[in-house]
Amino acid sequence: MSSDPAWAERASLRDAPEELRVDGVTKGYLGVQALAGVDISVVRGSIHALAGQNGAGKSTLVKILSGAETPDGGTVCVGGRAVRLRSPQDAQDAGIQTIYQELSLVPQLSVAENILLGDLPRKAFPGVDWPTMRHRATDALDRVGFALDVREPVGNFSVAEQQGVELAKALHKEARVLLLDEPTSALPPPDVARLFQVLKALAEQGVTMLYISHRMDELYELCDAVSVLRDGRLAKTVATVDSTPSQVVSEMVGKSLKGSLAEAALSGERSPRLGPGHDGTVLMSVRDVGQEGKLDDISFDLHQGEVLGIAGLIGSGQSELASVLAGTRGRDSGEITLDGRPVALASPREAIRAGIGLLPQDRKTHGFVPDMSVAGNITLASLPMFSRLSVRSDRKENAAAARLAERLDMKISSVAQPMKTLSGGTQQKAILARWLVRSARILVCDEPTRGVDVGAKEDMYELIRDFARQGGTVVIASSEISEAMMCDRVLVVARGRVVAELDHDQMDPHGEAIVARFG
Repeated sequence: MSSDPAWAERASLRDAPEELRVDGVTKGYLGVQALAGVDISVVRGSIHALAGQNGAGKSTLVKILSGAETPDGGTVCVGGRAVRLRSPQDAQDAGIQTIYQELSLVPQLSVAENILLGDLPRKAFPGVDWPTMRHRATDALDRVGFALDVREPVGNFSVAEQQGVELAKALHKEARVLLLDEPTSALPPPDVARLFQVLKALAEQGVTMLYISHRMDELYELCDAVSVLRDGRLAKTVATVDSTPSQVVSEMVGKSLKGSLAEAALSGERSPRLGPGHDGTVLMSVRDVGQEGKLDDISFDLHQGEVLGIAGLIGSGQSELASVLAGTRGRDSGEITLDGRPVALASPREAIRAGIGLLPQDRKTHGFVPDMSVAGNITLASLPMFSRLSVRSDRKENAAAARLAERLDMKISSVAQPMKTLSGGTQQKAILARWLVRSARILVCDEPTRGVDVGAKEDMYELIRDFARQGGTVVIASSEISEAMMCDRVLVVARGRVVAELDHDQMDPHGEAIVARFG
């Protein structure tokens, strides 16, 4: 149920007219049917969620509505009028504005210039009417509840403030429909709460929104209804007040979640536990580790067989600490020992030799080689195992990769498929397979489920659980409270320091014990 029943049951929506309608929209790519007759209706002034696993068709539908792609068939109506969306300009002319995960602002330009870009007020001399531009920009910001100096370069502001500029820019262009694609992915909880206040206020003003997120708690706090796409088709549309997150997730994956980690995490009861616990054996010891401006006197022990969480708001230092443990970031001070012996971990190669594998936060940049095959990426850290006299054996590589792809239930056509063509969840599985080939002892996961859908999250959690059950040790650095709550033990990080340590049994169902320590 929604955490705000009064919001979910807004009387203003009961008789509201339809603002956006999608009828029978289809789209195919080289024989793959991305959308197969999708029908969605969104009433004016509502916030309507679009949910589905990676590959379900969400991105394709957003591209069509934003004018970036042309549908093969079907119609789109805005305000009861059919529109042809052959370009982004067509979409904007129809009143549809899109705010993507990656903001489309020009950092060097002022806030005012960004808001009115392409529509600068002009006068005969000297050209741009700067006072009018700043006045209009300020009015647009006022509407979304942000008070910023519109003369300042937009790059000087926080991500949350830049998002406010994006919203103001869309409203200045008289948006009737806002498409919001994962708008909270880079925001800490306080900024998420502020964004939700702004979006609810805009909805009350009659702005209609289509909201895309993998986070069920967000959908049920913010949205009035949810449309679920599965395999390019509309599986179901439900009102949030009449449904539960687990029902929506079941529709997304096409099966019951009963007994799964996802069901337990969504139930509001005590979080499931990823690790089996430990016998007290210290595998790694970290003492007084620091890096100027990022980490300050970090000390803790990592036990054999445990799943250790490192939780913090984005930018608090948990990702930097994970990088130090995996050898991708140096340290200025402190000592790290493994099996009681000091280790430098001065490079990824040294960490790999020590039995430490990394699932990086930015998998596209640091996790794999996009044009290389699945097999090549899986064996990348273990090439001597598949070589003789410096000659690689493709047969051995492919056989090992195929075994792991089957074990991890990777959705691929073959191990020769390029990594860049896989979904985010399958890419993460391939990176995990790399460390299974290498028989890594410690798996360091930096935001392991960021940007993947709930079905892929379930798979990833099960794989982490299996890795720990078979004797592996896991470190999970995460800004997602629900993820940290699944760990055997959690270190809470704020401003580069460990400010608290909590065992699994000390964490309440809503993670308030963690949030309270963020400071």
